[in-house]
Amino acid sequence: MKVYHVSETLKLNEELKTDYKEQANLAEPFVKAMKHSFEMFYGMLLQADYMGAALAKFNLSGMPTNETKWATEGIFEYIRRNEFPDAPSRLKANYFFKDAEQCKMLFTEHWCMDEKKEEAEQFHLYELELEGNYLECDMNLFDEAFDQIWELDSPMQMMNAMNLARKYFRGDRGENAVMEIISEEKAVAVKDVTALLR
Repeated sequence: MKVYHVSETLKLNEELKTDYKEQANLAEPFVKAMKHSFEMFYGMLLQADYMGAALAKFNLSGMPTNETKWATEGIFEYIRRNEFPDAPSRLKANYFFKDAEQCKMLFTEHWCMDEKKEEAEQFHLYELELEGNYLECDMNLFDEAFDQIWELDSPMQMMNAMNLARKYFRGDRGENAVMEIISEEKAVAVKDVTALLR
């Protein structure tokens, strides 16, 4: 199946690596906390928030929403493992789009601001050949769950995020769905179509 992906490291005819930044383990403590209670999960989130604030104090932090991102990923992985074990894991999967124009639009929204212009020049848009198992999901459902965890102060918000994870892995579509393809399978870059980004 032909799919499209933007990357700053991939080269033509190469296979896309899964979890190439090796960040999947950042979600694991949240997955473990989910097995116990809301209180433990919330405590993990507060601890991560404190760690982020301490690092920021000494200019050692990355993007300020990391703890919310990995907490949300922890919820999604917990739901996947327990209710959708045959689905690809977001933590190990690569992300693709069926349409080059949609891939370009999302890239432009995120990267083509003046302060990121130089960094954006490093990215290439590839057409890849994807083999095997994949899942098509509405990425906005993850964003909605992220918003629930960003504001987290009650078990109900965690339950809402869990329900959004279920919808995501079922392949449900929200009102303004943006469908992404997730897969842990082999995907090879067969064509560089970066000219579409410029």
